[in-house]
Order: sequence, then structure tokens, then C-alpha cells
Amino acid sequence: MRLQHKLSELQKKYPQHKLRALVIEDSNLNFAITGRKEVGVLTIESNVYKGIWWQQITQDKTAQNDHSALRVELIVDEQEFMLSSSRSLYLIREYGI
Repeated sequence: MRLQHKLSELQKKYPQHKLRALVIEDSNLNFAITGRKEVGVLTIESNVYKGIWWQQITQDKTAQNDHSALRVELIVDEQEFMLSSSRSLYLIREYGI
């Protein structure tokens, strides 16, 4: 629910951008997050993606043997995200909501 609220908030604030929400619950993808002060970089399958405006990563450690225990939620600027990697289109088609 927070994802939809944040998406609506950002779309109202930046109507000139086409924003998309993605929810990734796939244990077969590799994620890495690097951050320092206000800069954070999320890589998916070792690819750095541009255009990520908001991200939330949740891991439920109480759900043992649950492959969807890791949940990555993203709000992306679709145009910038699509230009950042050849796998961007796959991610939007597979995980976009």
C-alpha cells in the first residue's frame, strides 16, 4: 500500500515524468545495495540501473524456506530506466505493476 501511495505522490509532484512501480519477489535475481550518506546504488544481476527514484527492500526472516521472503519495491522513471540497461525492458514487463 505504501508503494501505491508513494507512486501517486511522485506522479502528482512530477507529472512530466512517466513513473512505473516494480515489485520484485524473485529469489533467482541477485541484488546488491551500496550506500554512503545520501547516495545509494542498487544493482540487479550486477547491472546498475538509472532512473530509480524510490526503493524499499524488505526481508522477512521469520519466513524460513519462503523463497519470496525478499521483496524489492521500486519506483522508476521509465524512460531513464529503459536506457540504462538492456535488461530493463524485461524487468518492467516481468515485475511492473
